[in-house]
Amino acid sequence: MISSETARRLAHEALPELDLDALEPLAGGHNSAVFASADVVVKVYSELLHWKLRKELLVYRLLAEHDAGVPVARVVHADDERRVLVLTRLEGQLLEPLARTLDEEQRAAINRQVGSILARLHAIRFDAFGYVGTDGIVEPHPTNAEYMSFQFEKKLREFRDLGGDAAIHGAISRTVEKRRRLFTGCERAVFCHNDCHSENLLVVPSDDGWRISGLLDLENVLAGDPLLDLAKAHCYDRRRSEQTLAALVAGYGRLRDHWREALDLYVVYHWLELWDWFAATGTREPLPALEEELNRLTAKEA
Repeated sequence: MISSETARRLAHEALPELDLDALEPLAGGHNSAVFASADVVVKVYSELLHWKLRKELLVYRLLAEHDAGVPVARVVHADDERRVLVLTRLEGQLLEPLARTLDEEQRAAINRQVGSILARLHAIRFDAFGYVGTDGIVEPHPTNAEYMSFQFEKKLREFRDLGGDAAIHGAISRTVEKRRRLFTGCERAVFCHNDCHSENLLVVPSDDGWRISGLLDLENVLAGDPLLDLAKAHCYDRRRSEQTLAALVAGYGRLRDHWREALDLYVVYHWLELWDWFAATGTREPLPALEEELNRLTAKEA
């Protein structure tokens, strides 16, 4: 993680006219130091994650070229040498603290908006499946079945190497093998935000309730199955329910046959990936709850 002092120095070198005294640290920014004034957000990347700046520039360019119509910031300035990215500041407050106070119907209303935003993003197509890097797709796969098989194998290997429970490993492996056909339902890769949840959404009050005013954090974008994106939006919602999932789908629009089976399989993937990440970073506290969810979702194959 880059220090605040270093980040401020690099930001000033990139844009000497910036009023450093007006820049306040923002919450978040796991991969970078993030500051904001009334008008702009300044992200300064560490040397190790310098490449993520270039990826963000690629992603913002894609959104602009396709006129996606989603509430994202615009790039004001980029200094690759100093690892500084300056974006317009979007209006609104972070949804996560507010979400704890919302009732079921209010959460459903927000989820309908999330579904609509994801549908607009998914109108952007790719010719292959895979993680989006600085110059396009890294290690592209021609089909979703190949990509997701590769990803599950990778994450299961990490799970084993990080000391994951052998019974859970076996149950996930059997679940994937039994349901692998569900991957073939996606014929074309789309722009997946891959992190669309309350910690990356801004909202403002409106006559009809809370309106989503900003979509943040484009560092995890990949080219994949739309249901992979919807699954993450659903399972990362700490107050998720069948009603909020129904609202997410209603906002999104028509889905393919057997979508719920595929979405549940993708939830297994997201929990497995998250378990690996926590274990790799030495964060042990969330692991039992994730293992419980993985056990529940793969119980028939345990």
